Amino acid sequence: MDQATLMKYGIAAAVLFAAWKYGGSMGKAAAVAVGAVAVARRTPYVKEVL
Repeated sequence: MDQATLMKYGIAAAVLFAAWKYGGSMGKAAAVAVGAVAVARRTPYVKEVL
């Protein structure tokens, strides 16, 4: 990964952490779901399915 990609994932992680920390139960569920999709897109064998 290059620096631009790392910066995008860093910003996304910060937003997801804020949603997890300060959001209600729906915010926490959404943060986990979005985080799971972001990780799945970077995983080679799952990336082909998505």
